[in-house]
Amino acid sequence: MNKHFQAFFESYYLSVEKNSAYGKIRGYEVSALVDSFDNVSPLKLHVSFYATDEQKRNMETAIRNLALKFFNMHFTPYGLSLGFNGITVRGMLGKLPDILDNIFNIISQNGATTAEYCPVCGNRLGETEYKQCNIDGFKITIDTACVETINAVISEENKDFNEAPNNYLMGSVGAVIGGIVGAALAIGLYMLGYVSALSAIVSVVLGAFLFQKFHGKPDKVMIIIVSVITLVFMIASIFGIYIVAAGIAANEEGLYISAIDAFGICMENEEFSRIFYLDLALSVVFSAVGIGLEIAVLAKQIKRKQNI
Repeated sequence: MNKHFQAFFESYYLSVEKNSAYGKIRGYEVSALVDSFDNVSPLKLHVSFYATDEQKRNMETAIRNLALKFFNMHFTPYGLSLGFNGITVRGMLGKLPDILDNIFNIISQNGATTAEYCPVCGNRLGETEYKQCNIDGFKITIDTACVETINAVISEENKDFNEAPNNYLMGSVGAVIGGIVGAALAIGLYMLGYVSALSAIVSVVLGAFLFQKFHGKPDKVMIIIVSVITLVFMIASIFGIYIVAAGIAANEEGLYISAIDAFGICMENEEFSRIFYLDLALSVVFSAVGIGLEIAVLAKQIKRKQNI
């Protein structure tokens, strides 16, 4: 962990382990995560508490009124998640104590329970058994009965998902539409002199979206189908460009043959074939990069919840 983050957490007497920290601030259970590769919120804090919907609405209004920069927040079933960023780490951490004071004042003033209470049911933890759970990387202490209820719901949802129809065929129709749009974009960019991963990214994003819109199941098979279809259309776009170009060149030379036959003849030319294979290789490489980037995003989106 960055030494500045570590010093900051230790100033609040939080225990630091690798890129996380845990402890109490102002009597509230706090869990922190540091991810230097996250450009939006490299520092995330989760404050555990129980509060009513009305109390949460009042908290949100008050915190939004602080008009904090490089900041985001959302309520979870277990409390409040806070995301922080800044131009520099030292600059961000220098402002953070005042920001946290204001936020914790708002949380406390609006009746949020402290670490002595379960953030799910609001019961005092000392009167019942409880468990410290790892939820999305945050350590959160929950009443054991609540953990069992949450796990039962998660298990039932996963069972319903597994038993739902796959509809891969209809989903593939959506993926093909995404592939067509991506190929059209690839052709347009090529006409402007570019070979880019952008067209593959657009194809995967749109293909995955339409795959689900056509009622395909969002699982690992969806990722494979969308990725393969995208790659096929990206490769096909290069073939299409060169076949059309060969057909036009043949007509200009007074040869009235099909574009495919013209392409075959042109491929016998060493310079033509060299450029074709170069563009094809570039298309495959950039497509693979674009597909790889989106696979990582899709994998996170379709990940099913596991028992806590």
